[in-house]
Amino acid sequence: MKTAVRVLILIALLISPCLSLVSQSGPVKVDLVSNGNKLNALFYATNDKYSPTLILVHGFPGNNQSPLGLAEKLNAAGIKILVFNYQGSFSSEGTFNNKNSIQDIVVAMSFLKQEKTIQQFEIDTSNIVLCGYSFGSASSLTAALYHAEIRKIISIGGYDFSVDIKKMKTDSAYRETFEKRISGSFSPNGPINLDLEYFHHYNDSIILNVDYYDLVKNAEKLTDREILFIAGWLDYTALIEENVLPLYRQLKKLKSEKVSIKVFDTNHGFGNVKDELIKAIADWTKGTMDLP
Repeated sequence: MKTAVRVLILIALLISPCLSLVSQSGPVKVDLVSNGNKLNALFYATNDKYSPTLILVHGFPGNNQSPLGLAEKLNAAGIKILVFNYQGSFSSEGTFNNKNSIQDIVVAMSFLKQEKTIQQFEIDTSNIVLCGYSFGSASSLTAALYHAEIRKIISIGGYDFSVDIKKMKTDSAYRETFEKRISGSFSPNGPINLDLEYFHHYNDSIILNVDYYDLVKNAEKLTDREILFIAGWLDYTALIEENVLPLYRQLKKLKSEKVSIKVFDTNHGFGNVKDELIKAIADWTKGTMDLP
């Protein structure tokens, strides 16, 4: 009898590490297609069918892994993760621009609600959170304006497309500097499938349609959503005074009941508060954050 017990204990000890490896196994590639273009997309699963799912949305230009390296650590915290590269960036097919990036988010949301995906990864479709960093924040919030199925949003290092669009409209010198700076990430030397001439003409079109991207002007469309703004007081890349506080205050003015903000003493990279950032995202996503 004692021998049998020892054998069972030994088996348990041998199996336990294997279970740990399963729960922390690497991401799997998934078929995410936007406008007929295949996106480079990864899914990080968990062993808990009730855990929430987070769509991580890149800043500009992004990278081959995840925004701010968040995917692995948030997955280790028990959150399912879908992350992808926008059309026309890195190994994703297609052409990069604001409109296509917004469409990619809508496609990602739809993918998570497909029956095949639900069954494969045990998705709780009532608990899907869109989490965008910088450019990804603007893309996520703009997508939410026009797609009511997007219910929960986290904005990290928030950005409002209309801020730069309005500056380009009124200041030609600013526009020239902005376009040259962004074009540093264009092919063939950068990861974005774009050229400066296309980008210049594309900006002509969005300048004419700036109201579409204006988060503050369209804030009423977001008053029924759950939104967490995470920002940095020392962020000089996307100034909180221009890109975050106007929308946050407008939503509060409109009596939005599910909007909160957390501001760290950090810059746009959140490097000195990475653990606190991960905890804030995980707690809010799981519904365990203490809100004011």
